[in-house]
Amino acid sequence: MAVGKKDNENTTHTRRFPFVEGSAVVTAQSLIYVETDRHRNLFHTAERTYSIYRKLDEIERQLDGFDFVRIHRSFLVNMRYIRRISSYVCYLKTGEQISVPKPRYPDVKKQYEQFLNENAGSM
Repeated sequence: MAVGKKDNENTTHTRRFPFVEGSAVVTAQSLIYVETDRHRNLFHTAERTYSIYRKLDEIERQLDGFDFVRIHRSFLVNMRYIRRISSYVCYLKTGEQISVPKPRYPDVKKQYEQFLNENAGSM
């Protein structure tokens, strides 16, 4: 997924999702990453984890413009929460580490560097 377009007038992007726990609004700033676990996807936020029965490809389309990168077939990561990417590992600001497959690594690294360049000074 390409780096999202900048929206200078509204920096708080939101989407509503029909989670198993009930419908909830998720903001781009609060969503750390989405992870596939069996047949459901888990939305990890700073406050809690939500689950939803949707394909990750569909969720990726819904999060277009939120500055997420598909680092693995089972992970969408919010680039605001990436500390660094090196040696095929994505290090998150939360302390978590997610492996980046070798075939995806160059594209993931490029998207993250582009994100950093576009957001220099605002993070």
